[in-house]
Amino acid sequence: MRDLLEGIRVLDFGLAAVGPFCARILSDLGAEVIHVEWPRNRWKAASTGREESRFAPVGDGIARESELFIYGNGGKKSIAVNLKEQEGVDFIRSLVPSTDVIIENMTPRVMRTFGLDYASLEPLNPGLVMCSLTGFGQQGLDGDETRPCTDPIAQAMSGISWITGERDGPPYAVGGGLGDTTTSSLGAVAILAALVGRGRDGRGDYIDISMVESLAYLDCIALPALAVTGRERLFRNGQQNSYTFPMGPFRANGGYIALQAPGAGPDSPWGRLCRLMDREDMITDERLLDDVRRLDHAPEVIDAIEHWLCSLDDCEVALLLLSTERISSGPVLSQEQMLEHPFFAERETFGTVDYPEIGPVTVVEPPFKFSASTAQVRGPAPEVGEHSRQVAHDLLGLDAAEIDRLMAADVLFESNGAKHRNDRSPRSD
Repeated sequence: MRDLLEGIRVLDFGLAAVGPFCARILSDLGAEVIHVEWPRNRWKAASTGREESRFAPVGDGIARESELFIYGNGGKKSIAVNLKEQEGVDFIRSLVPSTDVIIENMTPRVMRTFGLDYASLEPLNPGLVMCSLTGFGQQGLDGDETRPCTDPIAQAMSGISWITGERDGPPYAVGGGLGDTTTSSLGAVAILAALVGRGRDGRGDYIDISMVESLAYLDCIALPALAVTGRERLFRNGQQNSYTFPMGPFRANGGYIALQAPGAGPDSPWGRLCRLMDREDMITDERLLDDVRRLDHAPEVIDAIEHWLCSLDDCEVALLLLSTERISSGPVLSQEQMLEHPFFAERETFGTVDYPEIGPVTVVEPPFKFSASTAQVRGPAPEVGEHSRQVAHDLLGLDAAEIDRLMAADVLFESNGAKHRNDRSPRSD
């Protein structure tokens, strides 16, 4: 099995979720990803404030920010560089000629302030691909480059919140940080496209992606319908979708089941569902003939479906009956239930990565399954500065004395957690 991005080197300046997850996708595909950290609050304590290990146990787990770090940074290297010092900036600039991709998700002025923006770095490496992932893009909102934008704001401005929630209630934000990871995924797509283009003519590229536009781009229903017709045909509809109906989760015996049964007539999914429920009368009921009319009588339709589902022995029986009639359906699972569900076991969705500090950790593997290539989490997320010495030596040719000088001058850093890891597993390279 091959690694599709073997030989591609990425400098990842990502924070929180958007930038790190974009870089993690490339790492899962085999790229060498070097996560650049610059402890900004208290240099020796690193960004987490814990000198020993960012994965130190807290109560019955680890700190919440460390959980997010594990998700977005598995398999990466870490260098801790003081970008407030010119030597630190020079250290990064020395890495640029041998770097293929740079990823960052800070407000637009930050990389420019450091002299690490694309205009400053492109002369050092004309083949460089750089991707900036921000809330509003490089122009900011109303010309304000400093204005922050997080997931719920992006959902709000992209129209996603407007179509999420109860019909007569306020807009909701979708959970799971999907505004972040949607933007990350589109960033990875754009980076891979730029690398293909570079393979043709040798030229790099600069990519400017905003979270707001990313979410708008992936709305394949509500926004396109308005753009085409000039009318707002879709609306918040609580647990049910307003594109087709019925479509969404329903209460069942022992849980919830999601199903979609659109159309009209006895051969449609709606008609087949009515036959399953022994409610053929609903197929010809003038009030329920099609999706639009059924939406006007949503409570009646929901009540009929849930009454039938709850009359069955359990969710498994209901799902079996729905599948025999080729009605799109599946169980509504909690995250805990997902870990035990046979579908995910068969697909090998979850893997295990060993962390020296906390033991085996379950991780979500990438969803793409290649026939001749590997895509997987490549190892544990790094401690702060775990690879500072390795990168300085292997990529820049610095000797031990010079690396020690940079460490003593607070230009480079490695946490005690990083030292402990390196002491456990001395690197031959």
